[in-house]
Amino acid sequence: MDRKEIIKKIESIRKSVEQDQFEIITNKILERKFHLHHSNRDVITKKIIEGLRKRMINEISLILEPVFERQREINLRFLKEIRRIKEQLESGKSSLTDDEKKVK
Repeated sequence: MDRKEIIKKIESIRKSVEQDQFEIITNKILERKFHLHHSNRDVITKKIIEGLRKRMINEISLILEPVFERQREINLRFLKEIRRIKEQLESGKSSLTDDEKKVK
């Protein structure tokens, strides 16, 4: 593949991703508007739905809490590794500059 074909392929992928993201965001907005619209519900039904929603949120948070905790630990390990590599690169650059000074 030459450069132009690669660029065309990248552009087509980018456009499809943008379209997918737009559709997902639009669906989420419409879903949120639908769920927040309470005018067609009476008081008792609204209370029942809110209670169910709170219970679902609590159950989902209990399920996802260990997953998020593991992800947090993974992110912290990655951050430590990135800092370690950055320090190695900085110390490598400083040692290179010292070696360059000795050569000159």
